[in-house]
Order: sequence, then structure tokens, then C-alpha cells
Amino acid sequence: MYQKELDLLKEVVPRIYEDATKIKKEIAYKEGNEVVTTIDLFIEQKVIDAVLKAFPNDTFLSEEFHKDGLLQNRTWLIDPIDGTSNFSVDLDLFVIQIALYDQGDFVLSYIFHPRNKDTYVAVRNKGAFLNDERYHLKDKKNNRHVLMSLVGITTKDKEKDYYKQLIDYGMSNQTKLRILGSIGLELSLASQGILNVFYSGVTNLWDIAPGILLCRESGTQLFNEHGKDYQLGDKHLFITDNETRKNLIKDILQLK
Repeated sequence: MYQKELDLLKEVVPRIYEDATKIKKEIAYKEGNEVVTTIDLFIEQKVIDAVLKAFPNDTFLSEEFHKDGLLQNRTWLIDPIDGTSNFSVDLDLFVIQIALYDQGDFVLSYIFHPRNKDTYVAVRNKGAFLNDERYHLKDKKNNRHVLMSLVGITTKDKEKDYYKQLIDYGMSNQTKLRILGSIGLELSLASQGILNVFYSGVTNLWDIAPGILLCRESGTQLFNEHGKDYQLGDKHLFITDNETRKNLIKDILQLK
């Protein structure tokens, strides 16, 4: 199921990105001082055009042109450049990420990392794949060191407390902190267990939906601020590579 949709993305997204690199990159600023470039706009429109050509009745929820779209069956979530601030200064830590919502859940995710041509894919109940090779955390060898990623540091009081507590824990336990500036890239790495601990208060679905499905299918532990399984609409997303680390984070932050 969803093979036609997946084949479409694999065919058109790398080509659209290559076409985008040939146009002039101009930088502008949206509300809240958020960066946007002509490349973001070009990629999103071209992906939408390709999807509509194949699936003319589908709808969209996307960062640039469909921010107010509704989440309903056959809705495509598109983040044309996740990590635009990095991209705008020629730092190659960014991805193109897309998810499909259908039958009440995320069913397909696609994340393309242009720097090294890596393609991450997940299909609900079918697994997570990197460059067509399936992977799962049960096959991962444990490292002695721990990498932790914190995304979307904010001034909101409760969220700030979580960040502070996790940073304090990391500093006192030789945990290595990584903030890459692309939530899609960081969720991809969390799905592989490269990042052992992940936290974000980001709630925009085009930011998190593709990576959430990857993490679910690869066997990570996803939970919310109450220590329960993460559900669509939760305000806080915690991810660990195993249950032992999940229980440790729950204890540190007193999630209940």
C-alpha cells in the first residue's frame, strides 16, 4: 500500500531539488523573523504540482502555501526546506520532508538529505528504510557515549524548564549535546539511534510528522510530557532509543 505515492516522491523530489539549485537563492523574512528563501517556495510548489498531477483530489498542509490546511484523509504535509536558517547561509544541515496522512494517521514519510543523497522512508506497519535498506533499533549495537538533541529552544516557562533540566543532566553525565537546526534531520538520526535522546516542543505537523513515523517504525520510544505514549496533538515530544533511557528521562523530568 502507498507504493505509488512512494515511487512518485523518490522520482520527483531529487529532481526538483536539482532544478531548485539552478535558480537564484533570495532570502526574505516571515512573521516572527522566520527565514524563507525562493528555493523553499520553488520546491514546495513543484512538489504540490507533482502530487496533484498524480492524485488530483488530495489536499495539503504545508509550511509556505497551505499553513491553514486541514488534516484529513489524503493530506500531504510538506516542509520544502527543513533547516532554512542553515540553508540560507550555505550550511548543509537541512532536509526536504514530506508525510501523507490517511485513514486517521500518518501512513507514509519521506525525508531527503541533499548533502549526501540519503533518502529516509517509512510506511506504517511496513518499517523504516534508509536508501532502501530496512533498519530497526533492535539491530543496533549500544555505544558507551550518549548523544542528546534539543530542538526549538523557547522562552515558554515549562518548555524552558525541560531544556534546562536536560542540559543540566547532560553536563553532569558526560552526555554530548547536538543541536543541528533541522528537526527532520535530527528525527532521522534519532530513528537510527544515532541520537539517543531527543526532545522538542515544536508542534507544527510539517516539522515533525515525517520523523515521527520514521521513529515509530524503527522502534524508538516516543512519549509526551505525562510519560505516556506520544499522540498526535501532544505539545511535547520525547524520544529515546530504548526503554531504560525512557524511564531515566521520565524520572529526571518527573513526567507523570
